[in-house]
Amino acid sequence: MSAHSNLQVIWQSRWGVPIGYSISSEEIALQLDQLGVELYHRPTPWHMPANLTHPRLREIAARALPAGVPQISYDQADLFYTDHQGYRIGYTMLEVDGLPADWVAACNQMDEVWTPSRWGVATFAAAGVRRPLYAVPLGYDPKYFHTQLPSHRLDDRFTFLSVFEWGERKAPEILLRAYCSAFTKKDDVVLIVRTDNHDRAVNVAQQVASLSLPSEGPPIVFLYNQHISHTWLGTLYRSVDCFVLPTRGEGWGLPILEAMACGLPVIATNWSAQTEFLHQGVGFPIRVRSLIPAQAKCPYYTGWSWADPDIDHLIYLMRYVYEHRAEAQAIGAAAAAEVAQRWTWRHVAERIVQRLQAIGA
Repeated sequence: MSAHSNLQVIWQSRWGVPIGYSISSEEIALQLDQLGVELYHRPTPWHMPANLTHPRLREIAARALPAGVPQISYDQADLFYTDHQGYRIGYTMLEVDGLPADWVAACNQMDEVWTPSRWGVATFAAAGVRRPLYAVPLGYDPKYFHTQLPSHRLDDRFTFLSVFEWGERKAPEILLRAYCSAFTKKDDVVLIVRTDNHDRAVNVAQQVASLSLPSEGPPIVFLYNQHISHTWLGTLYRSVDCFVLPTRGEGWGLPILEAMACGLPVIATNWSAQTEFLHQGVGFPIRVRSLIPAQAKCPYYTGWSWADPDIDHLIYLMRYVYEHRAEAQAIGAAAAAEVAQRWTWRHVAERIVQRLQAIGA
């Protein structure tokens, strides 16, 4: 019997839907189960039908909910189940420098609130969350992201990679303009942009054309709306030389962490939750010019700000990594070693167990 088999918790979240909360929720739940935590699932109502395929999670989801045990609501704060009769923990994140009023109200109905980074803790406190706040970081899966994966290179050119969902928060225009300013077609470089877009009102090709990138610019390869499984995504990382993402804000920054786990030198913005694991010595943080209004379709961002990555510094860093390859590779190796020791899903579950023990779960 596991040392933690006396711990019980209800895990309120979305399972079986193709969104970040659901995917990470399932990973954490499986690790908690392996540690011996007696887990129960309260599904968050959602407009998309769930397709829960993992047999162990299906078993957990079928259990009747017990009374009186703590509940962890791992979801958007406005989806917290606040009527639970027992100790209530809210576990959530956002990518801007504040929280909507209904998120603050929901957090203040919890007994305590978790968010993945110390940056997030400070942001939540400044926004008016009065409940005890704890930084409980998220993680990555070391089975699929590590330095021993095979490499299948596009060619011998120095290859940059960016992975993101197309939108204002990921600043694709800054990425593309910086790359085309740093290099010309005479440089032996290529940028691979692996991006998804499920907003029919957004025409990615038109947005790229509107940037008027130079005709003599370096090559760019788009992997557009092409599903790549976890099994192959790690191989994609191992098949390039540098990961770059001038994001304006992250609630955690999983692609950044996965790239680091695969041993890549990573260039990413020095602001928001990824500062929990990305720093000098294991990456190349991009300076921030200032905070600017977070203008996007997401209603949760209204009235708040996010980072304006310094495009000149990004240009410098891309050239630096290209010209100092041995140093960049050493920093990527240091990143892989550090994240393997600190930031896996098992580490997340162990931190949660420690906190559950502290509250007497």
